[in-house]
Amino acid sequence: MELLVIGLDGLSYNMLDRFDVDPDFLGRIRSKGVSGHLMSVDTPTTIPAWTSFATGKDPGSHGISNMTRQSPDYEIGPSRPNRTDAAAYDLLNEALFVNLPASNGRIPQGDDSYLVSGMLSKNKYEATPDDLQELDSFDDYILDHDASLKARPKKYLDHVLEITNVRYQFGREAFVTFEPRVGFLLFSTPDWAGHILSNLGSEAKRREFYKRLVREVDERARDLADLSDNIVLMSDHGFEYKHTNIHVSEWLAEQNLFTESSQETSAARIAVDIAKAVAKRSNRLYKMIRRVHNHIMGTKVGSSLHDAASPNVDYRNSMAWELRYGCIYVNDDRFESPQVEDPEQLKMRIQKELSSLTGPEGDPIFRDVLFPGEAYEDPGPDAPDLIARPAPHHFPTTLWSPKDEVTSPTENYEHRYRGVFLAQGPLFDGGQVENMKIIDVLPTILTALNEPLSPEFDGESRNEILARADEPTFMDPSEVPDSKTKEDLGTDQNERDDLVTDRLADLGYIE
Repeated sequence: MELLVIGLDGLSYNMLDRFDVDPDFLGRIRSKGVSGHLMSVDTPTTIPAWTSFATGKDPGSHGISNMTRQSPDYEIGPSRPNRTDAAAYDLLNEALFVNLPASNGRIPQGDDSYLVSGMLSKNKYEATPDDLQELDSFDDYILDHDASLKARPKKYLDHVLEITNVRYQFGREAFVTFEPRVGFLLFSTPDWAGHILSNLGSEAKRREFYKRLVREVDERARDLADLSDNIVLMSDHGFEYKHTNIHVSEWLAEQNLFTESSQETSAARIAVDIAKAVAKRSNRLYKMIRRVHNHIMGTKVGSSLHDAASPNVDYRNSMAWELRYGCIYVNDDRFESPQVEDPEQLKMRIQKELSSLTGPEGDPIFRDVLFPGEAYEDPGPDAPDLIARPAPHHFPTTLWSPKDEVTSPTENYEHRYRGVFLAQGPLFDGGQVENMKIIDVLPTILTALNEPLSPEFDGESRNEILARADEPTFMDPSEVPDSKTKEDLGTDQNERDDLVTDRLADLGYIE
């Protein structure tokens, strides 16, 4: 191969430092090749970020800004893959992509290019082209993890290590068999590790768990790199320890901006109410409750508790709400039952007042509260009205506050914006790269390979990290490939949404 891109979902340098992990292969490239932080997108989550990598566009342009979407009739479901924008597998000939999230149904337009989709696929048979299903390693290939095992961390560790190994075996056989010019393979392991860390009982256990998984991925990446002249390692976002949850819904409710639908009393609802009452009276007991909740997150009980602790928003009769990860929507004429006479005035009010919110120590809880035009190059009609970016070590959750306050203490690990970028080989120079964005990766790769860029890219080629100093060329707009998708994916869309919703809930992306 001329170039291999290895995705390391959720990896960031701060996590390596926190748990004293010094992976040999990543460390070698970091010291001898190009390295730096890689800025994710709004929101810094898997589907928007990997779609931005694949298209070179930010979520405002490709239309997927969150792990969930909301239709004009207020129904909420999982995000659907981009169907309209040319992606890397359309722009590159002789390319092979393995486990690229949110690409199911797409048919590569590059000559002799193949795509094995990842998250949002129904199963591995739907995700994998027929030619690749003939590989010996396909029988053992595992598309996604079993989140129910999170309640048993040792068993979950073995499970994730197995997935890492079979994904490596499948990718390696595919690359050796098809001999692509450009290859891509995503390891989800660092992200899965990050989401379960709070389930472990001590810092020592977390350190050992994280070290083992990262070292496994590092070894597999090193072996795959031997197949290519040039290597790029990248993540879609990072992870970090969170000490504070931000309950945006709590603030919106205080402002009378949304109303709740009636909610039936259930055992889970009663349990949540009792837990909240205890939390208000005793920090020690509240901490114990948090630990129990973290432990059962992957179970059906955990799911029912999540449902009971989430606002049951009456969207039709509300003025504004948070969909997820600090993304706020105003009930304007995009929806069937608009409730806001002056949407712009309400947006400005929310932006101003959220920006002024502080935590117990008096520090701002948001680093920025942005309008879509400030976050995206060309925001489309489905973009959030406001994007509240949390301050470091803060996490915007959609759950009600256990203390009926806008913030509450937590001990969790969640996404952050900065991931990693590393590159080495004859196509690349060395040293640090500053302020690189995930939307810059595809334009940079195409320039390195002497391929023309799409004029539709939001990202730019970072020529300073390339060994060749030629300026990039651009294709004519008429030359940008049209996207092509399968007409029949074997199931109706409602059934598919139900399957994907369950999977995203298991992964912790839908609360």
